[in-house]
Amino acid sequence: MNYKEFSNDIINIVGGKDNIKSLVHCSTRLRFTLHDESKVNDQAAAKNKKILSVVKKGGQYQLVIGNDVDKVYNEIVNHTKFEGASKEDGTKQSIVNKVLSTITGSIAPVIPILAGAGMGKVLLIVLNMLGILDKTHQTYYILNFIFDTGFYFLPVFIGFSAAKMFNCNQYLAAFVCLTMLHPSWDALVKQGNPVHFFGVPVELVKYSSQLIPALLTVWAMSYIERIVYRIVPDMVKVFLAPLLVVLITTPIALIAVGPVASYLAQLVADGVLFLQENLGFIAIPILVMCYPWLVSIGLHKALSPVTVMLVQQKGYDPIIRVIALCSNMSQAAASLAVSIKSKNKELKQLAFSASITAFFGGITEPAMYGVNLKLKKPMYACMIGGGVAGVFAGIVQLKAFVYATPGLLSLPMWVSDVDNQIVNAIITLVVASITTFIATFIIGFDDPIEESLSKENAPTADKNTGASVALIAPLIGQTVPLNKVNDDTFASGIMGTGIAIVPEQGVVIAPGDAVVAATFKSGHSIGLKLDNDIEMLIHVGIDTVTLEGKYFETKVAKGQRVKQGETLIEFDLEALKREGFDVTTMIIITNSSDYLDVITTEEESVNKNSVLMTVF
Repeated sequence: MNYKEFSNDIINIVGGKDNIKSLVHCSTRLRFTLHDESKVNDQAAAKNKKILSVVKKGGQYQLVIGNDVDKVYNEIVNHTKFEGASKEDGTKQSIVNKVLSTITGSIAPVIPILAGAGMGKVLLIVLNMLGILDKTHQTYYILNFIFDTGFYFLPVFIGFSAAKMFNCNQYLAAFVCLTMLHPSWDALVKQGNPVHFFGVPVELVKYSSQLIPALLTVWAMSYIERIVYRIVPDMVKVFLAPLLVVLITTPIALIAVGPVASYLAQLVADGVLFLQENLGFIAIPILVMCYPWLVSIGLHKALSPVTVMLVQQKGYDPIIRVIALCSNMSQAAASLAVSIKSKNKELKQLAFSASITAFFGGITEPAMYGVNLKLKKPMYACMIGGGVAGVFAGIVQLKAFVYATPGLLSLPMWVSDVDNQIVNAIITLVVASITTFIATFIIGFDDPIEESLSKENAPTADKNTGASVALIAPLIGQTVPLNKVNDDTFASGIMGTGIAIVPEQGVVIAPGDAVVAATFKSGHSIGLKLDNDIEMLIHVGIDTVTLEGKYFETKVAKGQRVKQGETLIEFDLEALKREGFDVTTMIIITNSSDYLDVITTEEESVNKNSVLMTVF
């Protein structure tokens, strides 16, 4: 892969480097926060085969890349010289989106530390089990505190990362979080004697390995910092502003924010344990069936704090890692079944490679986005297989003792000094794998037709007969060459070959038998996949998306089959004209590069019986 070229493609897709507000990455995806998401070229993202999927959730625009995500990220950073989030630009998000965006954005950069330190702890368990390294050995002692560092100083890593999300000084944030881990503070906590700060009682809380206190502390600091830097005179700002930020934030963190956040975290941990101990055999399979969809929209990272809290406070995680094990093995097994059953050579190779990555490393995004989610039906098999495995895991009360991504290589994460759950973990993964594998074969999937890569052997429009396909006009009106429309994106042909119509009636009909591939809340556009694999976009008007659905009514649903001539969209043509909108409607064959040629009509006007385009 040419990472430099690919990174340039991505920058263009997200609307240019000036549109990037912040960027982080996790194990398989780039997570953008953008100034204006309307500038994104979703069509270009969908066409780029190196991008496995696009996810818009939690206030982020996420591109699933796969295992090479770190290399692509580095190229983007090097190319843009991008160093962090810019100041607030006024873009509004819902409270839920803001919270999810902050949690996932703060945790995602820290995941490699947690994964590396977790696997280090697994390595020590293996070495000790094999008798290679005894716990009394100094080498074991040194390695143990090396890997413990990743968890002990977790508040600092989270604080540094969160400061980027809250647009405040990352180094001051790290400083404040470090004070909560200072040896002198630890000594006070261990002594347990009452502590006061200017007469105010201070709750003695151990903050090592905690995420939520660090997040809330830095959030509070971001407001304090803005106020301080606004009121401190410029001539003394260089030393007085940071001094005041620390003097104000740290006592507030130790007296109020930290204890409250720690108490809330304890409530969550106790609630999870209660759920597992009393309803685990019901709750775990239900959560397992939902988990793949959380992964698909990138929200599974928001569950990481729960695992870290449980492992730190109780010594084990009986829910989140268990759910991940069932789900990961199901994704791997479904992808393996596809690789065996499919007759498409490219899909077979992709599915097999993705299944190996998921089985051994627990990284499921390539299997999910590259195979299972695209084919859809294997995802249902994953839900079945994962749910069955979840029932068993819930009954035996399976527990993970280390934060790591569940897979074959991390099996020792199910073993501790006082408990050995590895047999139950193996049974769980076997049940998940076999059940999902069989379910995938029974449910089946629509195997994609092998595509030729050479232009000379490009498919003709109708793959069954080899004949050209004539598509009727979806609107009545006057035709306009695509390069004459008042929209550079469409006029340039970057979205595909096509033609435009200035409508005389506010009705859009199906140009042929098709499945509705995409609908939009704004109602101004619709995507179709015709029975002969032609992909079409019909876009009513220019900038009509700003109306947010006003004057438009979509008559069909995504996934619905439609017949030629069936009404797709109705819109108030006269109202659009009164409000000054250009009603020119673009009809684009978005996968025109897959065909030999697309010939548009030379007629100046068309009706519902007119042939608008012929695809060869």
